[in-house]
Amino acid sequence: MQFPFASHFVQAGDLKIHFMKEGQGEPLILLHGWPQTSYEWRHQIRLLSRHFTVYAPDNRGFGATEKPRIRITRDLLARDVLAFMDALGLESASLCGHDWGGIIAYKVAVTAPERIRRLCLIDTTTMLWPTWAAHAFWANLHPEPYEFLAKYSDELIAWCMTGKRPDYRDVVAPFPPDPLPGSETGWCDAAALRHYSEALADPGSHFATVQYYGSAMPMHRVIPDASGRTTFDYIGVHGAQAIWRHPGGAHLHPDLHQPLCYGPEDWNARYERPALFVYSPLMVPEAFGAGGWNPGYRFGGSFFEQSFTRPFPKLETQGIVCGHFIPEEAPDQLAAVLQRFFG
Repeated sequence: MQFPFASHFVQAGDLKIHFMKEGQGEPLILLHGWPQTSYEWRHQIRLLSRHFTVYAPDNRGFGATEKPRIRITRDLLARDVLAFMDALGLESASLCGHDWGGIIAYKVAVTAPERIRRLCLIDTTTMLWPTWAAHAFWANLHPEPYEFLAKYSDELIAWCMTGKRPDYRDVVAPFPPDPLPGSETGWCDAAALRHYSEALADPGSHFATVQYYGSAMPMHRVIPDASGRTTFDYIGVHGAQAIWRHPGGAHLHPDLHQPLCYGPEDWNARYERPALFVYSPLMVPEAFGAGGWNPGYRFGGSFFEQSFTRPFPKLETQGIVCGHFIPEEAPDQLAAVLQRFFG
């Protein structure tokens, strides 16, 4: 597995973390998403290292970071980042995360806000799970996710990164065969495809995948009452399995009339420093039209959008017309947005 910049390793608590580091200036940590590694930040590292000291670690269970087979929670993943900062002597840093990296970055920011100078979340969630993303319920099956990943991790990567229609047989797959909506698949060259295929082929990353979308996402129904108080009802593993197996499709299960919450402990958390949410049409389709992104869109009207406006009183938003893999599909545009925000 090749990385585009020099590899470094640091012992962060009980986890040996692999990371790339480039540049000089204020520290900026970039957290990758699933099913990727720190490789996804190669363009931003090149562009942003002119202005910042950029750190791009591999998350627990992925890339060249260790893959211990223990239960994974969002709290553990956030503590990994804080331990990484401690090991490198970083009292504080700016933090940016895409996809699962954004979920982790949010948890870090509300856990230790004094250590995060500025926060950027890219095409991700904070505590509410989109109703269309059924793979989080698939991850609660057993042993089907392991069987699928053992047999078809290469096909999954090719589908994610190039839109190639897979030919899954005799397994329960987490996604339909159609390409991700809005994806600009021309960005994925042979080197990127090879890197991600090699990375996800590791059985340790199969375990981490199931843990991230399973135990790290304990889904709860959100129940408001007339007084404005909100309570939560944990659906459990069997509830998640029932959603996946709903005869009409997961999206028609009655529990998905609105997003479920996987982080009820953070419902009233706040991060008072500047925050930026960068999104594609996949996450906020209402903000885009025939002319592209609508800068005048009033973000915060939907239940899902309020999971960003509630914790971030200093929230900025930015839409980018591309697919979900924004750091690779729109690298120059994203780098310009990040340079302006982290300034």
